[in-house]
Amino acid sequence: MKTKQKKSIFLVLTTIYILCFSVMPVCAQPQGTDGSELQVAQPEQLEIQLGAEWAGVEFQLKTDAGLYPDTIPVGQDGVLRLEIGGSKSYILTCMNSSEKAPSPAQVPAATESQPKEEPEKDIEEKTATVAGIPIPHLCLFIGGMVLAVGSLVTMHIIKKRKEDRGDYDYDEEELEDE
Repeated sequence: MKTKQKKSIFLVLTTIYILCFSVMPVCAQPQGTDGSELQVAQPEQLEIQLGAEWAGVEFQLKTDAGLYPDTIPVGQDGVLRLEIGGSKSYILTCMNSSEKAPSPAQVPAATESQPKEEPEKDIEEKTATVAGIPIPHLCLFIGGMVLAVGSLVTMHIIKKRKEDRGDYDYDEEELEDE
């Protein structure tokens, strides 16, 4: 009887251990680099259609990394083209250039022949959190705590029952001998 209880408790604890630690993510050590190398960001192309009236007007670009070293002129077709990337904020400022920017009275109201494109939504799905802890991790932790406390209570109850019986458990071999 004792061996069956011990084996079943061992089996339950082993199963809990396997379930709790088999869902842990695999972490790998970085190989060959220490992370201090130059990180190259892929540039993105930005085009702003201002109109032919703006041709030759120069702009200054300021990012969160600092000021862009040169001015950016609007092309003869009225389109401002530049490559951006690696920053979170971009500020374009009209400079005092050889070409004067048209006043709002000179610029005709733009008529859009194409429908406006909606901004791209984040493809990455946000994970729900409670106090900054992801819900699946929180459920795993709470489940583990319930199993651990339940196991301790069960072991305590079994120990108390054993003490109450006065340790009169006989093995099957002892019963056969008598």
